[in-house]
Formats: sequence, structure tokens, C-alpha cells
Amino acid sequence: MSLSNVIGQETAIATLRTAIARKAVPQAYLFIGGEGFGKTTTALEFAKTISCKSPTAAGDACDSCVNCTRIASGQHPDIVRIAPDGEFTRIWQLWSRPGHPPGALENLPFQPVAAPKRFYIFEKAETLNDESANSLLKALEEPPPYVQFILCAPSLTAVLPTILSRCQMVRFRPAALETVATALVQKQNLPEGEARSLAAYAQGAPGRAFRLTEMPELQEQREALLNLANRIANSPGIAAFRLAEELRNVAKPPKAKKGEEGEADTERTGRGDLARALDILVTFFADTLAISLQGESARIIHTDRRAELIHAASRYRREQLMDNIEMLFTFRQYLARNANAQIATEVMMLRLVPKKGATGKAP
Repeated sequence: MSLSNVIGQETAIATLRTAIARKAVPQAYLFIGGEGFGKTTTALEFAKTISCKSPTAAGDACDSCVNCTRIASGQHPDIVRIAPDGEFTRIWQLWSRPGHPPGALENLPFQPVAAPKRFYIFEKAETLNDESANSLLKALEEPPPYVQFILCAPSLTAVLPTILSRCQMVRFRPAALETVATALVQKQNLPEGEARSLAAYAQGAPGRAFRLTEMPELQEQREALLNLANRIANSPGIAAFRLAEELRNVAKPPKAKKGEEGEADTERTGRGDLARALDILVTFFADTLAISLQGESARIIHTDRRAELIHAASRYRREQLMDNIEMLFTFRQYLARNANAQIATEVMMLRLVPKKGATGKAP
């Protein structure tokens, strides 16, 4: 793999290539973007590009020299990845403390062993606690010339302003559905319909889409959610409370269903999974709206469910379909603000089911 193969981040890659070509690479980058957008992957490919002994004519890493292969295998002595210890990235992970392994930044004063630069990649910079973040500031402010910092975070507000001011920001944005789907077809040999469905579920995050291909239990969960969406489209209002309970159950991660998580962790994880479950419902209603607007041959995500979607379109007025999609996004925000999940899903279901006497007709 090389920078050319990073999926759906052309603007970010162009920024990095320009810096390399001009020999003006800042010593501290802040990669901003959602989970699964490719920030850590890009950081590693960037390190390979800088460290490669035989770069291609296009300026990419060769993927075959000793530096490229060692970085790809996670065995390069000059590539230091710092992941959080639990919820936080702690100071003992950066600077040595009694009773802990050597800190990642203890070798900061020493020249790299095998590459032109030593890379410190913070995989979740938003997890730096106050102590570790403040201890990092001096290193970011006056790094040795052979050091390259790359901090990855989901948003600007997730890191301290003092850290932000010492880094050059590179934004990572959601990849286009077609881009992610094409990558899944080419790299995972998935059928086009399944690839488009997973790409839609991943919401522009290629990393998430590829993880889904390796987790059949999550694909089964997605199918269960689509089955539920179809039942919503064919149920009367009186069934709303039962459907809301079913949504909460289906949305739970497999571990939570088996009782393998603590009560507090189950509640926290379940809230996040419930929000992602709403994303699946959005894709169902978006497909239904597309058929309502464009007819039975409309381009949709869930091509294997076209017959169900055509019938669902006949059950709704277009105005309600548009309202449903908007409402699902709104309720996702409510959940992020810690709204009561039971009340929120029950109110939502009362609005999602077809209104009494409503019928829609595809053109």
C-alpha cells in the first residue's frame, strides 16, 4: 500500500504530497476526521513515503524496501505508535515512571536508528488527559529536527487549543459511498450490492467498512435492523412500543446480549450502537424515498430489498418519508445528548410508522 491507495482522502493526500515535494513538512501534524476515515493508515503511509529507500517515480513508497516492509509489519524502530491505555493516554506512556514500561518519548533526544525521521503517531489524541497533554506541549514546541509528530483526533474541539496551535491541521472527510463500495469490490471481492450496503452503513469511513467484512455478527445485526425497518413500514401505530423495544434489543452489540459486559459499559456501548442503528434506518427510508420520487428502477443502496422497498413506498406519503429521515437524524442528536433511550425510541416509532390512511405511489 502507499499514499495513492488511501481510500477517499484525495485532498488530505495532496496536502501531504505537496509538503514532501517542497521539502516543507511541518514537524507536527494534526489529522482531524471521524473514526475509520483513514487517519492512522495515512500516518503510516506518510511515514513510509518519508522513509522509503527506493521511492517510485510518482513519489510513492516502494512497499518492498526494508523500511517499507518493517513499517508495514509494525516492526520499525523509528515508528512509535501511542494508543490510549483504557480511556486515556497517560503521562507514563510518554515519559518513564516507576512501575511502568519505558515511556514512548524517552528516546526523543536520540537520532533515529534506520529512517530519516522518528515518527510519533498518537492514534487518539483526544484521549490525552491534562497531565499528558501538558507534558507533550514542550516537545511539540521545540522538537528535534529529526522528529515528526502526527496526532489523530475526531475534531478540533477534542484537543487542547495549545496543542492545536502547535500543529498543522489536515482534514479527513467522509469518502463517497461509491468510492468505498468500489474498494470493497476490488479488495474484498464482494458483490456490488453487498458492497454498496456496507459502504452506506460505514457512512464514509472505509476503515469501518472493511472491519464489517471481517465481523459477520455485525452484518447479521445489519440485516436484522433492515428487517425491522421493513416491519416499521408495514405496522400500525399501535405496534410502535413493541417496535421500539425490538429496536433497542437489536441495536445492542453481541457481547451486551450475552451478558459479557458490565452494566455501566453495556449502557454506554448500547447508546452508541443505538445511534448507529438509526443510521441503518436512515438508509432504508432514503431508499424508500428514492423509489417514491424516481420510480421502481431508482438507484438505491439496498438493491437486494427492492421489492420490500417498493411496497414500503406505497405505504407512505413522500412528505412523511422526508420527515422520517430528518427525524432520525434529530433523534440521533438527542441520544448523543444523553436523552432517555426508551422514551426517545418510543416517541420516534410513533412517528416512523405510516400515518393512518396514508398511501404513497411511485411515479
